Amino acid sequence: MRQYLSRSLLIVSVAFLSVACSGSTTTASTTTTASSGATTATTTATTTASSGATTAGSSNPAATPTVAPAAGGDTCKFLSTSDASALLANAGPVKVVVADGPASKLTTCTWGKITTDGVLLIAQELTAAAPASDIKAAMLESVVETVPGLGDGGGFETKTADAVTVVFIKGSTLISLSVSATAVNADAVVAAAKKIAAGL
Repeated sequence: MRQYLSRSLLIVSVAFLSVACSGSTTTASTTTTASSGATTATTTATTTASSGATTAGSSNPAATPTVAPAAGGDTCKFLSTSDASALLANAGPVKVVVADGPASKLTTCTWGKITTDGVLLIAQELTAAAPASDIKAAMLESVVETVPGLGDGGGFETKTADAVTVVFIKGSTLISLSVSATAVNADAVVAAAKKIAAGL
């Protein structure tokens, strides 16, 4: 199952490597820097307030974390919880994490435990700075079975009795939808992926 999870995250790895090769800062390193900056900014603000300083024009700009839960509670804008429940019985609530990087905005939505029984959706919205053609080409290379009519191209990346991953491209957005469970319905995963594509 670890191998399955690794394959399902190929889209992320490919994008990070491609961006790194193009000379841009990776999302991972940006995340670390931003998180560190956010902590520093919070500490500075607290110290200033306690010392009584009221300087409005601080040399430390307000830091916004690049990785954070979805604003307003966990709601996946790409796949509803009811649609996830159609793929996995008792899917439960979704956990959403959004990461902004120099080349893309990465949204991860997780229901259940993907290593056993779960649904994992990864949406990567590319920006103008992303090496889009390289990322898209690498993603399509991971497709083992093409599915017609799926966005601008895509299909099955993994298709076994207990693990199905469908990846596709629509415009500047790359989607990976993975379901792990006993007797996964591959057709249902494709239908959900097509519904996502139609909404992009």
